[in-house]
Amino acid sequence: MSALEGETMRQKGTKPSVPQQITQGQHPSDDGSPAMKRSPRRQAGEESKKEKHPAVRALEAAACSEQGTHLKPADTKNESSSEENTFYDAEEYPSSSFAASSKLGQKNSSSAMQSSLPAHDEGGPGKGTMVQLVQVLRYSQTDWNKLKQELELSFQATLLNKEREWSTLLGERDKRLEQAQEANRKLKQTNEDMRTVVAEFEKTISQLQAEKERHKLDLNKTTTELEHDRDQAIEDLQSVESAFSDLHRRYEKSKGIIEGFKKNEEQLKHHVEELQAKLKKSEAKLQSLRSQAEEKLDRANEDIEQIKRSTKSDVARLEAALKKSEIRICTLEESLHRKEKENEELTAICDELIAKVGS
Repeated sequence: MSALEGETMRQKGTKPSVPQQITQGQHPSDDGSPAMKRSPRRQAGEESKKEKHPAVRALEAAACSEQGTHLKPADTKNESSSEENTFYDAEEYPSSSFAASSKLGQKNSSSAMQSSLPAHDEGGPGKGTMVQLVQVLRYSQTDWNKLKQELELSFQATLLNKEREWSTLLGERDKRLEQAQEANRKLKQTNEDMRTVVAEFEKTISQLQAEKERHKLDLNKTTTELEHDRDQAIEDLQSVESAFSDLHRRYEKSKGIIEGFKKNEEQLKHHVEELQAKLKKSEAKLQSLRSQAEEKLDRANEDIEQIKRSTKSDVARLEAALKKSEIRICTLEESLHRKEKENEELTAICDELIAKVGS
């Protein structure tokens, strides 16, 4: 297919096939679809091992002759060797070569007519042209189709290799992405576990503080009750002492009366007869008062002993309660110190874990 026919198909919106695109100097991915490109250096390294097809060299020579370039034999040899050492991708191949190939197709159609014409003299001006046409006609359409098939297969093999490479790279990327997602999920799970531990720790601390406040309130209440019992016992003791002092005062008063009676006994001897009855009554009264005083004194002594015993028992009970409270306070203080130490250890562990998670 010539370059003119390819241009006509592009204007009509028909996409040429891959061999046609290669013939026209186009890359199969020129329609905008992404394709894998091979760098010239890499392609040169792969194709340097095989020799360039003779048809390509003939096409290049025909293109040079069509453009009217006249070079010396040495220059032509150097240029041919430099072109043989230059490698291109399909889309980077010089358009002049593909134009020459399209013109070569037109020349092949008219080669029979030109071969029937009489040849010029050996020294004539058309000698070089006829030699070039004969050299070009050495390669048939089968060779040209074979060249196009080799180019197409090479391009397809390169495309498949690139697709395999990209598939491998995409698989590795997906694997790394899955690993990163798994690591992210583990970190989130660890973070949630740490949050749960910290919440439980804060809940335990609040419970300990509430228990401490409750024990403190109970201790204050017990202390207040003990102080009230102590004040009540002091008041009772003061009332007993007041009663005892009153009784003692009465006893002293009775004793003074008895002494007065003794002093007045001599004076009242002459009144004994008259006052015998009164004396008996007085003695009886004195005896009754004495008995009453003794009874009251005994009762007071018993009350004092009972108060002393009750006071001792109360003091012992209060001392036992105080000692029990002191033991409870010491136990609570030890428990508080132990909880504070555990709190510090848990805080250090939490800080270390948070630092590890943050890093």
